[in-house]
Amino acid sequence: MPATRVLAALAATAVVLTGLLALVATVVVRDDVETELAERARQALSQAELPTDVVSFSGRDASIRARSPREAVLASAVVAEVDGVRSVDIAAFTSGPRTGSDSDALASPDAAAKARLQRSLDRVLAEHPITFRPDSATLTRAGRQAVAEVASVLSDAPSDWRFEVQGHVARVSDTDRKGAMELSRARAETVADELVDAGLPRRRLTTVGHGDTRPLSTLGTSAIDRRVEIHVR
Repeated sequence: MPATRVLAALAATAVVLTGLLALVATVVVRDDVETELAERARQALSQAELPTDVVSFSGRDASIRARSPREAVLASAVVAEVDGVRSVDIAAFTSGPRTGSDSDALASPDAAAKARLQRSLDRVLAEHPITFRPDSATLTRAGRQAVAEVASVLSDAPSDWRFEVQGHVARVSDTDRKGAMELSRARAETVADELVDAGLPRRRLTTVGHGDTRPLSTLGTSAIDRRVEIHVR
């Protein structure tokens, strides 16, 4: 074989080997990153007293498979704070044990339908929380989009169903209880007004403020504590 062809064959082999080694190195690094982030995330979830088996990783992107919308919101907030995590996605809710209230809801078709709508609302609010700017009743852009999502879910509900809009605030030092209650009510009213603008009759809505008495995060100081929840009545 001519020397030039030998050299060409050797060069081609070297390129292939270099590519294979680079691929192997990339896979190894990726696996190491996923393993490290998963360990950090599970430690953070454990410290927050949340289940540690709800998170998985693809590279630096986390996926949450929680047992309920509330658990999903809490877990995603905790994992998002882990150093190195690029994004957090709520993938799905796993099946949990049926509670007494779930069994009661199946006792009548109307109650079962309301329970299904509530689960749909919970799913929307877990994936798209209604959020506000700190210390105000002004919706963030994402919060306004979340209200639009809620309005879409409620639009097909029977006309005699009612909805309770509950406002919440994060805990802030030196904030009096009265001020927290007033702000939470103002947030509920803001969302109710947005829903009315979207076409929902005001007579079907009631509003209530809970102040900072029902936090989602461990300390009650997270952005997810500045929120509004919607309940089917």
